[in-house]
Amino acid sequence: MLNGIGVFDLTSARLSYETAGLRVVADNIANADTPGFHGRAVVPFEETLRHAGGLPPLVPGATRRAYADGGATVVIPTEAAAVDEEAPNRNTVSLEDEMMQAARLRAGHALAATTFEKNLELMRLAVGSS
Repeated sequence: MLNGIGVFDLTSARLSYETAGLRVVADNIANADTPGFHGRAVVPFEETLRHAGGLPPLVPGATRRAYADGGATVVIPTEAAAVDEEAPNRNTVSLEDEMMQAARLRAGHALAATTFEKNLELMRLAVGSS
């Protein structure tokens, strides 16, 4: 329904990106005590778009459903997380870093959701329905 409208494509991709990022953070936190576990991080959104050559569909990584049309997929590449320090059990997850990343992703998700909602309201206003 909203395919092909740039702002909706972009905000849908951003919502999928933030959701995938939160899943990566949750996986890292769940494995914080696993010996030898190396944390992952999502590639920055701008790089994800640049790698894909523009707006969705994006390529290789963890597949997540896009929000607007229910059929498009956005693929979010991940990379090894930057390591400041390694635990004696060779685990590289820092709970403090993961919590800060989760807060950033949550704020980005809220911004994208609000952007989507406000643009939908503008479209409804332009069409004359409420």
